Amino acid sequence: LQVTDRDAMYNLVQHGAIKPLCRLASMSSEPSGTVALEALVKLSSRGTSIHQCIEDILDCGGINRMAEVALTPGSDDTWRKRVNFSLALLANMTRTERGAVELCGYTMPDEAVPLINVENVMEEEQKAKLSSKPTMALLTALFLNKNYISENKERKENNKDEKEDDLVDEQTIEEIAASIDDPFQHFAAVLMNATQVEQGRRFVMRIHRQENDKVKGVSILERLLPELKCPNPIRRRGVAGTVKNCCFEKDSSWWLIHEIDVIPKILYPLAGPEELSIDEKRGMDPDLWLEGPDKIREPDNVTRLLLVESILLLCASGRKSRETIRVQRTYVILKMMDLTEESEEISERINECVQYIRRDEEGTQEGSSDQLVDESVTINSKLLMLPSPSPCENVETLVSHDDYDNVD
Repeated sequence: LQVTDRDAMYNLVQHGAIKPLCRLASMSSEPSGTVALEALVKLSSRGTSIHQCIEDILDCGGINRMAEVALTPGSDDTWRKRVNFSLALLANMTRTERGAVELCGYTMPDEAVPLINVENVMEEEQKAKLSSKPTMALLTALFLNKNYISENKERKENNKDEKEDDLVDEQTIEEIAASIDDPFQHFAAVLMNATQVEQGRRFVMRIHRQENDKVKGVSILERLLPELKCPNPIRRRGVAGTVKNCCFEKDSSWWLIHEIDVIPKILYPLAGPEELSIDEKRGMDPDLWLEGPDKIREPDNVTRLLLVESILLLCASGRKSRETIRVQRTYVILKMMDLTEESEEISERINECVQYIRRDEEGTQEGSSDQLVDESVTINSKLLMLPSPSPCENVETLVSHDDYDNVD
């Protein structure tokens, strides 16, 4: 742990320190086990030998080892440290394609296990059933369980200061990452890395049917979206990355936009305290402007970038997707955001989104994109013009065509 020099860390990896550290990391009853976990996290996060380090950990069965540590029950501070380090290490391992595929292929439900040999489908299915475990499902349930999050008063005060300063720097992220207040926080990064591969996206977007057919099934992605409002920036960043990776699936764009209504949920962290006119609010999800001047825009640059890129991917998925994105007044939020955006990279992505949203579609007349929004807003406004009738009122009176205010 005292080794921080890049050359020294490189020498440790090259001289075979990873294998004995992996053995030590499995010893939950010994303090050296926690120290070994922390050492592995540091070696796989920094230096010039991180890729070799990750390969060595994977060769030692690191995926299953770390999943076992994370799923071990406990409640004391030592347990919290071990879970936090194990999931951080799991996040580092799944940054590589091999790690992500190994996690998705061997620890997800049967549907996510890839069949290598098409000719021997039945044989491979039998192997998959024997080797697959519901590890990802269990870790997801623990990640979404708020009972494991302990409130640190000092941390809470710091969060208030961060909101006032309206920024989250990398030093703050590192401090939160090392804390044990939220031991399952790094699983958000694991999900983001896992969804880089098709099996991971399938796991997150698969709809889990209820026993009662009348109850609508819910996907894991729908359960993850509320985490975009979580006070923990590590959770927000990981879930934003997961959403972006799911947006790569063009065949799922309709489901994302219409079934789970992902656009307002993406736009909420991007909305700020700027005052909007009545015309700008029309057709917009009320959650995006109801907080008024108290609304705080997402302070983490990485999270904002991932969310804007999610919108960009959905804009590129097809004409029908762009029409819905326009109608939901996405342009208004992006325009206000760009006025205060300090990151050039994010501003460039916003500009690419605006080019998609504001341009007229091929084969349509000039100004058709704006006309579509105006027509949609007008229709929705007409639907909301009349109040619902009270039991004692005559419905015919309410829908009278008389000019009730005598004004042309």
